[in-house]
Amino acid sequence: MARYTREHKEETRRRILEAAARAYREEGVQGVGIGDLMQSIGLTHGGFYAHFPSKDALVAETCETVRSEIASRFFAEAEEVGGAEGLRRVIRGYVSRKHRDEPGIGCLMPALAADVSRAAPEVRVSFTGALRRMLTQVGRLLSASRRPPPESLEDEAIALVSGMVGAVLLARAVDDPELSDRILAASRRFYLDAFAPEAGEEPAG
Repeated sequence: MARYTREHKEETRRRILEAAARAYREEGVQGVGIGDLMQSIGLTHGGFYAHFPSKDALVAETCETVRSEIASRFFAEAEEVGGAEGLRRVIRGYVSRKHRDEPGIGCLMPALAADVSRAAPEVRVSFTGALRRMLTQVGRLLSASRRPPPESLEDEAIALVSGMVGAVLLARAVDDPELSDRILAASRRFYLDAFAPEAGEEPAG
């Protein structure tokens, strides 16, 4: 019997994680079975357990994988630009039609929050860690965009992230395209005005 190399096993594990990350964001955790997931990348159901002890373990690791992807997609350029302009780029990119329409490559927060709230503790721990790191990234941009930074910086980051996630979730959920677009536009405008106003403007509220 042929023995697979470490490189082959690592490559297979990476493929499983990539497939899971997209499938979970598109269909939810409950909508994706291990058999279907493995079949989608040409592998057998039984082969899954050579890489992960359980579906919960896969979901937990997927949360970490997706967090790294989102950090690169939404924050890498924004943190390089920095300040209010960096924060505006995050808000515009996150609360957008493109993000709404492409859940498979989007943030895990609006895609998985409902499923994770009923998931195993290890999944919730991983999801919470991903959220905390997102809050830290938003907090850094808030701090750089406000002089002096508000004492309630962490609370502001929580409010902004919660609002952006909620806007995308609701925009995906409704069956009225016009209402969906309005949810995004109104939310985006509000958060830009409140947290990253243009030069010369005062933050709303």
